[in-house]
Amino acid sequence: MRMPFRPPTDYYCEELAQIDEQICSLLAKRKELSNNNPGFPNLELISSWSQKFGFNQDWLQGLFAKMMHEEIYMLMPVEPTDFLKFIPILKSVEIDKITYAVTYMKQYSNASVVYIEAEVNTPEPIVRLGHVDFELFISPDYQCRPSNGCGHGKGMQRAFVVTPALPDDLTGFEFRLNIKPIERSEFPEVPFAKTTISFK
Repeated sequence: MRMPFRPPTDYYCEELAQIDEQICSLLAKRKELSNNNPGFPNLELISSWSQKFGFNQDWLQGLFAKMMHEEIYMLMPVEPTDFLKFIPILKSVEIDKITYAVTYMKQYSNASVVYIEAEVNTPEPIVRLGHVDFELFISPDYQCRPSNGCGHGKGMQRAFVVTPALPDDLTGFEFRLNIKPIERSEFPEVPFAKTTISFK
């Protein structure tokens, strides 16, 4: 649920209003030029801008990450209400030994919640799934917002809130899932050594 927004301070330097309006104008131009799909600047560019304009590099990275991900969440404050029914979809595709499936949706009065699952098809008893972002696209008439998800053994599930609500009959509908692996190389793993530790 969305929490009410409270400004962090009552103070505002009124002399900034014109500059802040220009920032909003540039953000609108950025959105238009990128067709609302800006991607993310490479780290060399961010490092260069950090040095040129005197900004902290981590702050700049966070700023561009927010511009990439968060507006869609703000544009879609709808929370599903008044549950109506479950509707099976059961469409699946296997790619590189991973089966992806649109399994079912929950129908609400004001939205639909579509469930996506991925399962690794391997005889290995234990596998480690990589980090990934899923983006669901149905058509320009429907907005799809990631809602929640979970992992279990060799698989994972993701839910998407779709507005407006999809029709009960999905004949002819196509669900397009964009798979975006998340590289974690910037966070090196530190292996544990086999040892015994005593706490005294």
